[in-house]
Amino acid sequence: SENKRMETALQESNEKLIMWVNELEQRGSEIYLLSEMADLLQTCLSAEEAFTVIGESMKKLFPSDAGALCMINQSRNGVDVAASWGTTPPSIAQTFMPNDCWALRRGRLHLVEDAHAGLLCKHISQPLKGSYLCVPMIAQSEPIGMLYLEGSPHEMQQPQEVRKFIVESKQRFAMTVAEHIALSLANIKLRETLRNQAIRDPLTTLFNRRYLEETLERELHQAKRSENRIGIIMIDIDHFKKFNDTYGHGAGDALLFSLGGFLKASIRGGDIPCRYGGEEFMLILLGASLEETGKRAEVIRQKIKKMEVAYEELVLPPITLSLGVACFPQNGATVTELLRSADNALYQAKAEGRDKVVLCQAAPEKNS
Repeated sequence: SENKRMETALQESNEKLIMWVNELEQRGSEIYLLSEMADLLQTCLSAEEAFTVIGESMKKLFPSDAGALCMINQSRNGVDVAASWGTTPPSIAQTFMPNDCWALRRGRLHLVEDAHAGLLCKHISQPLKGSYLCVPMIAQSEPIGMLYLEGSPHEMQQPQEVRKFIVESKQRFAMTVAEHIALSLANIKLRETLRNQAIRDPLTTLFNRRYLEETLERELHQAKRSENRIGIIMIDIDHFKKFNDTYGHGAGDALLFSLGGFLKASIRGGDIPCRYGGEEFMLILLGASLEETGKRAEVIRQKIKKMEVAYEELVLPPITLSLGVACFPQNGATVTELLRSADNALYQAKAEGRDKVVLCQAAPEKNS
């Protein structure tokens, strides 16, 4: 009897030892995979790229579990599934409210070990057979999303002690993974913000002059190789100084902001709208001839007269535009030549009474 108890104790000790060895091996593998994911996330240029990396990495980090990466939207009134994984789709709604998740509501991990007896989140979209885990992701003291994991059927079949060990290990590791993801996504967002500040005009949110000149340089090189055309529209608000003197700089800013939105709504997907400086704007129309660019400019000239701009309790009077049009290669082979041609056409439109589109017909002026 004593020998039997000793054999049983020895067997239990061996089983625990094997379990711990397996746990150590798994931790080593997880640390490597987590490091690999972190390295990939550091090279991502956008959140969308990061979501793809995370989705693929989670298949390796949690190979037995289905799951989803859920992100709070910019308005902070909804949560969207940004990536999901698993041999079967996870039982979570694609879109839900932040308060539908207990983890997001409480700001801490929420575990349901038995879906039939636990406190379920409202984002569970279909019946669950096992456990699930929600881990909030926090960046700069603000929740940005949630990591969702579902326990595998294999996990449910384990003895109680083994299952408890697996669940606790998964919780610890899931919290570590969520922290890494939150930090990486916050860094990507910061890089995107800094890049936008460098290339966008803060008032109109259009691209700025620096971005225009860099982009035009690149597009000209491509157009030369492919023998393609590029249309340029340089735009100036007529009598803007008088408008500012009459209605104030706040009204002038409201007008510039509205014009920026109008131009964004007036272009094709590949066109590039920029604020060139002050009351001057520019559009780059890839693949457009001089005549096609001129027709687009004429549509803008006519439609702008119908744009209504409200400032405080006042509806500001309609404006008119002068527009100069030039095209690569006939009006310039370099950025300097092309912009000078468009500027000369704009100057002619203003000299001829404003509210006018002028197409540059001359060959480019060469630098002396």
